Amino acid sequence: MSFTFYLLRNRLPIQQDSKLSTRLYFGFANGLTGILLIHNSIIINGAFIDLRLLPLALSALYGGPVSIVTTGFLLMFYRIVIDTGESMTALQTSILTLISFIILVLLCTRFIKHKAALFTVIVTIGSLLVLIRMLMSDTAFQAWQLIFAPYFLITILASLLFYRLSRMLQDHFVLYSYQSYLATTDQLTRLANRHVIMDKVATLEQERAPWGVILFDLDYFKSVNDQYGHAVGDAVLRHFSVLLTQECPQDTTVGRYGGEEFIAILPNTLRVSPDQLAEQIVATVMRTPFVMQDHALEITVSAGVAYAGHQSASVVFKQADTALYAAKQNGRNQSYVYTS
Repeated sequence: MSFTFYLLRNRLPIQQDSKLSTRLYFGFANGLTGILLIHNSIIINGAFIDLRLLPLALSALYGGPVSIVTTGFLLMFYRIVIDTGESMTALQTSILTLISFIILVLLCTRFIKHKAALFTVIVTIGSLLVLIRMLMSDTAFQAWQLIFAPYFLITILASLLFYRLSRMLQDHFVLYSYQSYLATTDQLTRLANRHVIMDKVATLEQERAPWGVILFDLDYFKSVNDQYGHAVGDAVLRHFSVLLTQECPQDTTVGRYGGEEFIAILPNTLRVSPDQLAEQIVATVMRTPFVMQDHALEITVSAGVAYAGHQSASVVFKQADTALYAAKQNGRNQSYVYTS
């Protein structure tokens, strides 16, 4: 369970409307858990006691019909193809019980929305089906109390553990994902922070791929803060971050470099020209004013472009900064490409 939730940590919380691949994987992982539980079953008076219904309940609890059908299919496949230790009659009864359980659980997931109540009902249904199966068996009928009592006890205790552990794991990894997000994101603009930018640059350096960098600086931003206040200044930064994200290709790493400076790392300069993209963004910002309650505030930006060759990343960043300075010296509201 820990391994499953860890692998799905970036897709949590798991719900019935999660991606199909997420629900399929969750059902598959629970199916493997169920197979392990069957393989390590306890034998009492010739009756097999296992906890396969708990992974099924877990699939229903989080993943819904897709997950539980996936889990159930794996369990049936294991019983039919791999586990040949039982007689044909016992195997058929076991599969029939499993199918009945899946159908009943699907009905429960449709009408019961509270997770704790749903899990309780599912475990109860599973226990009752096992009891019915025992009572229908001639060999087990005389000793059903001896067999069912420990089974019921083990199931209740294990179900409490399963439910508690699954909630703890999901909460833990949701918190983990949120903390990871905070550690890699600029809180004001929701863009990548400097740490993510430098990681991306380090990867590009190792790959020795052609890449480029664009540094942006909002023109006269200090006067915006002085005249309208820092709240408006923050809103302007968010306004520019939205425009920047919209204009850049999907594989571009866009981040806030510091203050009113922003950066775009282009991993493939053969497909997208950084200087053309910089000109495009400068033009877009100029014709998209920041709208306040009473009037529109015209915003412009300057950009410096540098291409990575055989030089180190630090040199490329200095070149982009030099180009940005030249753009500001030449009148702002323009882009400038570094040339050696």
